[in-house]
Amino acid sequence: MAELTSTGAVQPPMDALTARLKIALRAAEQAGAVLMRHYGKLERFEEKGPVDLVTIADRESEATVLSELRAAFPQDLILAEEADGRDGAQALRPKVPAAPWCWVVDPLDGTTNFAHTHPNFNVSIGLLHYGTPVLGVVLAPARRELFVGGVGVPATCNGQPIHVSAVTSMSKALVATGFPYDRRERLPQILAWLGRALERSHCVRRGGAAALDLCDVAAGRLDAYYEPGLQPWDVAGGAAILRAAGGTLSDFDGSPVDLFACRTLASNGAIHGELVELVSGPGAPAW
Repeated sequence: MAELTSTGAVQPPMDALTARLKIALRAAEQAGAVLMRHYGKLERFEEKGPVDLVTIADRESEATVLSELRAAFPQDLILAEEADGRDGAQALRPKVPAAPWCWVVDPLDGTTNFAHTHPNFNVSIGLLHYGTPVLGVVLAPARRELFVGGVGVPATCNGQPIHVSAVTSMSKALVATGFPYDRRERLPQILAWLGRALERSHCVRRGGAAALDLCDVAAGRLDAYYEPGLQPWDVAGGAAILRAAGGTLSDFDGSPVDLFACRTLASNGAIHGELVELVSGPGAPAW
């Protein structure tokens, strides 16, 4: 009988997971170097939508990561932001729960930050085992920070252990959020959530890179985070690190998060009930 994790997911074989961690670290390091070669030197960028950017750095970083992963593990499924996009993600969705290994790659999380030379951006490499995040490697090269964690892999930042905060009340919490690409059409909902968060917490931050928000919750720098409209590559890597650090991840209603229909809540666990009530309780907007 297959061994199960505490979440009920199938326990991945550690030798196979360790081998993949080694390659993920190498791929992230190489991709981070690609990003830093372009950082502050972009002459132009493309717009996939009015507020959705893509640059040559995104594409070169992704090509670097995919080359490493395919060479080492040609049998593994891969879902990558630029190669697959949202339509490709939905097409792969039925295959992921049956795949022993599926890599989920965001080659440049925080592209808008990057394009404006803001240092809050990263490479995010997540690994799923039968659909469950079991490993995350998130490298923020301009911040000089490498986050790692997963099932049987301790959560660390630059090799030092990290853990979620001990805050027990939303009133004492520092909360982060993000704004979806269709925010211009959803301003009433977004502003309503923001108002509730500002009213109930110490304050709210908006970093602009979902994987780093999840990692900052894992490291205890943030106590909670909410964002609608994310994609699998925004969440997979950070989710594994957050759980390894003792945090909690869910949908807005508190149910297990769906990587393909993301309404993502993350917290230190102690205030997760209050976070669910903030975004889904009486008076909260529907999404």
